[in-house]
Amino acid sequence: MTKTFILGVGAQKGGTTWLHRQLNNNKNIDLGFRKEYHIFDAIEDFERDKRSKNTKNGFREKRINKILNSHKCGTLGRNLAKGSKKSRYTSLELAFIDNVDNYFDYFDYLYLKNPEVEAVGDITPNYALLQTKTYQLIRHGLEKRGFDVKVFFLMRDPVERAWSLARMKQRKMSDEKREQFDEFKYIEKTTKNGFTSYKSQYEKTIKQLEEAFDPVQIHYGFFENLFEADNYHRIKNFLDIPLKPFDSSQIFNASPKNSSLPAELNQKLVHHFKSTYDFIADRHGDNIVKLWQGYQYL
Repeated sequence: MTKTFILGVGAQKGGTTWLHRQLNNNKNIDLGFRKEYHIFDAIEDFERDKRSKNTKNGFREKRINKILNSHKCGTLGRNLAKGSKKSRYTSLELAFIDNVDNYFDYFDYLYLKNPEVEAVGDITPNYALLQTKTYQLIRHGLEKRGFDVKVFFLMRDPVERAWSLARMKQRKMSDEKREQFDEFKYIEKTTKNGFTSYKSQYEKTIKQLEEAFDPVQIHYGFFENLFEADNYHRIKNFLDIPLKPFDSSQIFNASPKNSSLPAELNQKLVHHFKSTYDFIADRHGDNIVKLWQGYQYL
């Protein structure tokens, strides 16, 4: 029986929650106590801070603080002594960030403890931003423990992805802030700068992935047709393990649209991502041109 590790690297708002729910609903798959572990993005951030001698406000520090802040001050030790699950998971996350061998050993344990389990994994969309050397570190650490690594990278029309992210942000706001929030200005601003832009530049992620993994180890999918039986069967064939029948009712994190993106702004944003649209069209041809609305503006 193949010992499989499922590595989901994104994209954010690309269907990773659906993928996690579909896979984790199988007795032969154990994805542990988190959907998103955020270990390797935290480690990369720490390495960047060391090189730049910046030790403040890095993602690693924020991640550690978030983990610790999930407990009231001074309670982590007492909760561990009581056998609290939450405290055990907190300790594990801190151990993973401190030494990645703990991360690899944890998933090895998940596989070994249950003879029914054929696959374990981590689906963290932020991993789309990792560098080649970090992907290589992940591959080496897992293969050293006998895992066959299967990578999922799910993509979505870049402008639609950015818009979905804006709607999610708006949905989580208080009523007062929601009334003042201009999603179109937010999309335009964040698309030009920062993670929103970089996370939609799929060609960069694909380049890094293919420098670290063999092509047969990578599954590329698209949000626009992800929730179809044919694509579920493609996922099943890629993993090469038994899965429960496709459940078409399971769609998660779908952000409802209350308005249409103005055509002028849509065109402006599409041209911002022109290199991504061109790259994906070269790879996937007419199929993707029909799926992504952005191509009508090129």
